[in-house]
Amino acid sequence: MASRVTIYGLSKQKETERIRKELDELSLTYNFYDVKKQPQALTRLASLDEDTKYFPKVEVECANRSGVVLLTNPDSETLRQTLYAEDVLGVTSFWI
Repeated sequence: MASRVTIYGLSKQKETERIRKELDELSLTYNFYDVKKQPQALTRLASLDEDTKYFPKVEVECANRSGVVLLTNPDSETLRQTLYAEDVLGVTSFWI
């Protein structure tokens, strides 16, 4: 299954690596584009009328409507809330 999450950022940049680590800890598959090594990725952001000066950016494909949600350097809570809202992460309840 193709990933619905894409990170645009710079390798070794503190905030980019923080987001990648968080998604890895959640066992999520995502696409990563280093915008310095892969400048063609900026074309995608520009097509969305997104600013291409500030990184990292996280693109999440919407679950129940067309389009995407774009976040610029989201904190952990904002990132997780967006992933839940777009059904990338699911809520599981355990009864003990």
